[in-house]
Amino acid sequence: MTELDSGLSSTRRDRVLWLAFDRPRAGNAVNADVAAAFSQALAAAGKDSDISAVVLTGAGEKIFSAGIDVKNPHNLAHEALAASRRGAVEQCMAAILEFDKPLIGAVNGFAIGLGFMLALLTDRVIASDNAQFSLPEIDINIPTFLGISIVGRGGGIALARDLVLTGRRMHAVEAQARALIAQAVPAAQLAATAQAAALELAAKPRAAFALDKQWLARGLREEFAAANARSASVQDLLAAGAAH
Repeated sequence: MTELDSGLSSTRRDRVLWLAFDRPRAGNAVNADVAAAFSQALAAAGKDSDISAVVLTGAGEKIFSAGIDVKNPHNLAHEALAASRRGAVEQCMAAILEFDKPLIGAVNGFAIGLGFMLALLTDRVIASDNAQFSLPEIDINIPTFLGISIVGRGGGIALARDLVLTGRRMHAVEAQARALIAQAVPAAQLAATAQAAALELAAKPRAAFALDKQWLARGLREEFAAANARSASVQDLLAAGAAH
């Protein structure tokens, strides 16, 4: 599978690997191919001694990622489609939790749903000052248990309640004020700032950094598994509700 086919592109800048969600016609949305390529790329980077850090961004200037791809090109049944989407989400999140080198989120535009969640799971989030974050799943009759967990951990349950139950957009300046992201910078400065952040963290002692990341992630795998299981258990209820 080529990078173009997978929807994930990569470039090297010194010892930093830049990965970009690259599906411009689909808002850089994540599907099964992107999830697999992302998981494989992070696993390979973790083993490559020539790579000290990774920066995750979106191709283009306006969208980091529109989240999980909601299209159904293979005409899967409802349950199979939901399972496929959950699998893609789980694969992306597991890849991040298993990656023990510095991982920077360079959010270059809209970070929606899964895009927002993946950015928040990185070690430091730097966004362009025109970036926006949202969890709009409620508006299409989808609960976001994972979104509640991730935003709740990062910004507190009150902010999670606000964003999840309203689906509103939060601008980068507000996200920085609420300590969800580290910096909001002019778009022209995003790449350089993210690269500098990656090199700063990469300069830390490798073993201690990896151990700290493991401890920071304690309990997340279990929490995410529980959220995915709950999502699977309510599919019939959601389908019945959509039919009325």
